[in-house]
Amino acid sequence: MKVLIYSDLHNEFDRFIPPDVPADVVVLAGDIDIQARGVLWANETFKTPVIYCQGNHECYKGHLNRTVEKMKAAAAPHVHVMENESLIIGNVRFLVATGWTDYSSTGDVTAASMACARVMNDFRMIRADSNYRRLRPADLIAKNQATAEFLCRELSRPFAGKTFVVTHHAPMAEVAGHEHDGHVSAGYYNSWHRLVEQAHYWAFGHTHHSVDTVLGGCRLLSNQRGYPGEHCGFELGKLIEIL
Repeated sequence: MKVLIYSDLHNEFDRFIPPDVPADVVVLAGDIDIQARGVLWANETFKTPVIYCQGNHECYKGHLNRTVEKMKAAAAPHVHVMENESLIIGNVRFLVATGWTDYSSTGDVTAASMACARVMNDFRMIRADSNYRRLRPADLIAKNQATAEFLCRELSRPFAGKTFVVTHHAPMAEVAGHEHDGHVSAGYYNSWHRLVEQAHYWAFGHTHHSVDTVLGGCRLLSNQRGYPGEHCGFELGKLIEIL
């Protein structure tokens, strides 16, 4: 199986036109465009199955929970918008979730939550709850815990093929790059080392730092375009083969 990997295309600033790459599956690890616009782009751009993981920017100008419902409603049959869900294609099991962080990765949840709430646009651009109030760190901590439970449960289930996890947020600091310092970095990655060790592949985005490395027996991959003029190590056609 040949898998084409993209994230952080940020089509809301500059629409990306991918090259013609012979892929069997396309993985979109979030921040393709805001709300359902990335789904509409995927519907038209790709003919093969697409695994679409919602990023934080998909929720901009929208609601934390309702955005993914709107994305699912807009998806063509070959585009799979997934949140805490699994899908088997051939001999590959895809486990997909945004993977919001719980702000614990820098050692002080309170300090990290306060720092991120102060400087990250998520807390001004995303709404939550039934009254559409502004997003709070506690909302994302709850999301993170639900995803951690989902991944623990699914990774513990035997599967004869390969397991490919897709999140938007990075699973560990070692692959997150160094764009952000101090407690703000806790908004970009988790400390999911034990989960990583149970997967064969893990694709992610969010950090605007592209990597392709093996840690704990898992191949960790990100192919992030970033904002216009930003240099993230992006490849126009990042294709890997799963045997």
